[in-house]
Amino acid sequence: MKDKFITEWYHSNCFIEALKAKFHNPLVKIYFCKPRITENKHFQMMHFMWSDGTADYDFSDNEADGLPWYRCFWFKGAIRQFELGFAKKYSDYRNKRRFC
Repeated sequence: MKDKFITEWYHSNCFIEALKAKFHNPLVKIYFCKPRITENKHFQMMHFMWSDGTADYDFSDNEADGLPWYRCFWFKGAIRQFELGFAKKYSDYRNKRRFC
């Protein structure tokens, strides 16, 4: 995964930023990632990403900070840019049904 932060840091969340992108460009596709328990038993809150057809994006904190789930509604972060196609692959991974 190649990503880079492309904005300054400010307070928001991934859902608000995805909606803003869709509002500015109706052709933007929004991807939803379900909340889940990770392989190492940590909780990941739901997440939204978006694609404008040239690249994929999300709004994220500095992952090293390790925000608790309840801080995911409003936090200091920045928009990251990914290679086109990453949002679909990542949301497919996060949303796939897991069987015991």
